[in-house]
Amino acid sequence: MSSDKRVGMGPVPTSPEMYINEKQVDGMSILKKFGWKLVCIRRPGLGHALTVLKNSQEKSVGVLGEDGILRLTTDLKIRQAS
Repeated sequence: MSSDKRVGMGPVPTSPEMYINEKQVDGMSILKKFGWKLVCIRRPGLGHALTVLKNSQEKSVGVLGEDGILRLTTDLKIRQAS
């Protein structure tokens, strides 16, 4: 049995702004107008958080860079909620 540090933590923190910078906040607010939604913020112990968004049709996934620009990816696997 593996120990998961995320026990009790949801994929989206209650205050995402604590984990992302101002450019990402601005980028996310623009992207939401085009149907993108925040899926998760991966919060590593050290380093930068990884902000993942999905489009409204849930066909495209992207990572919101520190510059506030969304980069689409096909390599990212997202677990389904259990």
